[in-house]
Amino acid sequence: MKFENKIVIVTGASSGMGRQIALDFAKNGATVIAAARRKEKLESLKDEAIKAGFKGTINPFVVDLSNEKSTINLINETIQKFNGLDILVNNAGSMDDFGPIGEVSDELLNKVFAIDLYSPFYSSREACKYFLKSNRKGNIINIGSIAGLGGGKAGTVYTMAKHAIVGMTKSIGYQYRNSNIRCNCICPGGIATEIMSPEAFANASKFGLANIQAMTAMNVKPGTVNNISDFVMFLASDESSYITGAILPIDGGLMGN
Repeated sequence: MKFENKIVIVTGASSGMGRQIALDFAKNGATVIAAARRKEKLESLKDEAIKAGFKGTINPFVVDLSNEKSTINLINETIQKFNGLDILVNNAGSMDDFGPIGEVSDELLNKVFAIDLYSPFYSSREACKYFLKSNRKGNIINIGSIAGLGGGKAGTVYTMAKHAIVGMTKSIGYQYRNSNIRCNCICPGGIATEIMSPEAFANASKFGLANIQAMTAMNVKPGTVNNISDFVMFLASDESSYITGAILPIDGGLMGN
């Protein structure tokens, strides 16, 4: 895949899937705006791309994606500074505690929705405005979850947010199908990243722990960040030009249960 002269935003780029996606775009020649909260992680990412001699560049952008104005600013400042935008990867995410609706606090609801739903909404809205105004071919790739395809794969809040991302993806794909704007959603299963680490579930509810144990008992081998990034590269390329509005699980067969 070649992405020379392509301007790409990757949110949640400081670790996990986002980090690998950013590196792969840079490796293939893109100008990558790597957006996340942790400056030191982003600088490390930039250094890694430089040391590897990648054709493209990593450009750190420190941002609080739970904030509406900050998310909108990420899109608009990228367009101004880099003279455009071609590909937006909405990867940033925040996990819940696997709890049922009866245990959900307003604090958890607002936290997860701010990052997992509202931020992708605001970034996609601004990106689509630009794509239409500039008559520029645009590509949005949302990183959803198998929790957006059914119940019992996460808590209520995360499941709600990821179902909404699936709906947003389908709407963008259909409504802009004749406007040179594509939008697809990858739904990972268990991928070995920070969001799936034991520490991430340290405060899981009793209901949530039982749910996690049930999923673990299915004995599905965890995927890697490369499994996800490889497919992002495909969806970002012209080879997938006829794919839009698609919801694509990458889960090692977990949703087959």
